[in-house]
Amino acid sequence: LFQSEYYYSLGAKPKPIDWRWVCRDLLVDAGRALTSSLSSKKETILLHPGDVSLNSISFRGRSVIRDMKQRSSAHLEHFLIAAEWLAVNQDQQGGWPVPVERSIAEKRLVLPAGWHSAMAQGHALSVLVRAYAVTNDTKYLNVAKRALQLFRTAAAKGGVLNELFGHAWFEEYPTTPGTFVLNGFLYSLIGLYDISQIARTGAAAATVPHAVDLAAEAAALFSTGLESLRIFLPLFDTGSGTLYDLRHLGLKTAPNLARWDYHSVHIYLLKWLYVITGDGLLNDTANRWVAYAAGHRAKHN
Repeated sequence: LFQSEYYYSLGAKPKPIDWRWVCRDLLVDAGRALTSSLSSKKETILLHPGDVSLNSISFRGRSVIRDMKQRSSAHLEHFLIAAEWLAVNQDQQGGWPVPVERSIAEKRLVLPAGWHSAMAQGHALSVLVRAYAVTNDTKYLNVAKRALQLFRTAAAKGGVLNELFGHAWFEEYPTTPGTFVLNGFLYSLIGLYDISQIARTGAAAATVPHAVDLAAEAAALFSTGLESLRIFLPLFDTGSGTLYDLRHLGLKTAPNLARWDYHSVHIYLLKWLYVITGDGLLNDTANRWVAYAAGHRAKHN
């Protein structure tokens, strides 16, 4: 019989007056603990429901336990914790700064720690709008409104907005000159669409101050981005695949080809936006890119 003991810390000591909600995934905890004992870092242990049984829980130190439950999932709780983190950690510019340096193109482009990302802003908007839909807590829409500021702030001033031939582009990596990453731009558009819809009608319009203005602002940004997408989407088409970004336009280098996994991301994001907008150009482009993945190539002269 194999027996081993592992211990997990619950993090920094909370304030005496604060309750802490703790949720652990036993399969994940057990898998990580068992994997830590393996000799090779390439090895892993995959556990399935039923592989682990809970015999006892013990605590070391002083504590007051108010409630304990064993459940098959806690998806909603985890989701709301993430939404609350966004509400608490938003900076004065309306974003969530990346705390590490990012270098691109062999350090020809460098973003010091503290930069913002349009992709992160888009993901945050999608989370916040769903948190409001679940809770009806208007603070999430207020946080979302502040998050729109960076879409109007130039990359050179700490925002995520660059221009390509006079047209707006929301940058995943807001460098100067711009990189114009496709997948991050598409994710930002989806976040803008989400917030434009939830704030436009229903309870939000009746209870949230300036909700209609929020919806209109997000819709205008989405429309601006969609116009840029229609203009520049052909530039990402290589005839046999796609480009990850357009960094070569500013750096005067060879183009940066997208790996097939990113090519697939481009396809499903275009399909997603086609469902939203009904824009045939997006659907036709996505279908052509699907064909590239199957070996088809554009015609040559």
